[in-house]
Amino acid sequence: MSLKNRALTTVFSTLFALGFVSVGTLVKAQELTQKQSSYCTNRLLQGYYGSTSSGFTNSGATPFNLVFLDKFDGNGNIIGVNGSSSSGGVITQNLSDTGTYKVNNDCTVTINFNISKGEISRNFGVIVHGGKKIIYISTDAKSNISGTFEKVNY
Repeated sequence: MSLKNRALTTVFSTLFALGFVSVGTLVKAQELTQKQSSYCTNRLLQGYYGSTSSGFTNSGATPFNLVFLDKFDGNGNIIGVNGSSSSGGVITQNLSDTGTYKVNNDCTVTINFNISKGEISRNFGVIVHGGKKIIYISTDAKSNISGTFEKVNY
């Protein structure tokens, strides 16, 4: 076999193998997407989650910190059973809250909390560790807040 033929054989063999790797990677990505779409539903988030968040409100003018214990019901509803916040130096304890959430097929989540006087705090998050943790940020225009929810095993 000539050198030219060996080189062509090597090139075609390599491309053929890479094609299988590419197809295999594509199949794995599709399998993961299918698995996520059946796994990533509101039912993934059930039970009590401890949360902490910090950042700024009022367009960055007011520092904000919060700790809370929230219960996710697996159907898209949240009930906050106890919390404390510090905003602008004012500490408020024994808070309660309500809200809703929607888990998307890709294991991202939108979380909306009802705040006083009909205001809503909107948040976007990523669910990690099989639903044991949510990493989130506020999507409200005048706030810069981020935090986590972590599953509490009672």
